[in-house]
Amino acid sequence: MSDDSAKSLDGGIGTHVIAITYEVMDWAAEALPAHVPADDLKKLKPTAGEHLAAMLTTAYLGIVPVAVDVHGGVDLAYRVADSNSGALSSLLGRDGVEFADFEVKSIPGDFREHDAAVSRALKRGEEPGTHRSTFMSANNVVEAAQSMIAKAAKQLRDKSSPDRARVVFIVSHFLDRPYVECLDPVIAHTLTAPTLPDEIDAMWVFFAPSHLVVWSAAEQRWTQLLLGSFKEDGTAPAVDFAMELLQHYEGVFLERAGIDQSSPFYYGLGTGELPSAVDAE
Repeated sequence: MSDDSAKSLDGGIGTHVIAITYEVMDWAAEALPAHVPADDLKKLKPTAGEHLAAMLTTAYLGIVPVAVDVHGGVDLAYRVADSNSGALSSLLGRDGVEFADFEVKSIPGDFREHDAAVSRALKRGEEPGTHRSTFMSANNVVEAAQSMIAKAAKQLRDKSSPDRARVVFIVSHFLDRPYVECLDPVIAHTLTAPTLPDEIDAMWVFFAPSHLVVWSAAEQRWTQLLLGSFKEDGTAPAVDFAMELLQHYEGVFLERAGIDQSSPFYYGLGTGELPSAVDAE
């Protein structure tokens, strides 16, 4: 472990965490296409990260959804009475409910349009343009999600009911909003309490491609969701193309589910030099 990583962990003393193994994430990538109709899975919008929300919620709740955006309903519905998890209060903001409804929203940004423009330019035999973004804090990312949180809350009011846990799932693309804590193993302790509508029980935030945190209204705290091995000799799966571990599982899920739409979240980062006339922020 590097000195910087050790310092980050020192700062996270007292942070609440929930960890699952690589095997559980692999199970989630397999269980979704095995138990959810293919036509329903293909309604998930990769450009908005809905497929990522489905995979991650399935993995950490330990159950597959009973409904996926069917007939204008909520994006993901789970019968959490079937879950053996002892952490539902942290994950859903409530205990003792039979169902949990998730509404998924991605924070608007320019990268996804840039990604599509790159594909169009390459097909025309042209050089793609340059995408620029500015680093910010993870707290700034959550603040940027306020309009999407309000939109998701309204949809949950219209589509769900108070006897169900009502959860917002926010997705932020790294190349829209790169955050300075991106290399830290734990970031939940850096986040302040969010402003949520009263009827929202919990909010998951995926800082794609690396960090997943949950705010529980009942517990009034952030929880860091981690992925790893509990075995001394456990090793992570081999990851190709300079991708992060969760991107590896995204690719596994997309292949198993037969989702052939391209995902702007499935990319690798390399290094290179910019022309001298270009200033990078």
